[in-house]
Amino acid sequence: MDARVYTELRKPLRAVPLLQEVLSRYDSTHTRELALYLSWLAVALVDANEPEEAALAARRMLDLSADFASDRTTQRGRIVLTKLEPFRDIPEVREVLDTYAA
Repeated sequence: MDARVYTELRKPLRAVPLLQEVLSRYDSTHTRELALYLSWLAVALVDANEPEEAALAARRMLDLSADFASDRTTQRGRIVLTKLEPFRDIPEVREVLDTYAA
């Protein structure tokens, strides 16, 4: 929860390590929750000016989200893609946007 708050407060230097820690030990059978936490990581990485890493987290999040229907993950996916848009010139970001924005 702290990591989500730091993400919303746009304090990525606090959010990213917490999210990486949580995700490193998160049970992959909880796909929806894993996708949500990846979405917060992607946003925090964008705020930390790490668009390539954000694109990796976003791709993983969006790939996981494709396997189930959830309004919340769909909404978070849109937020992540919107946050990535200013970095479209970066190949990793462009690939994610071209693949998932449609």
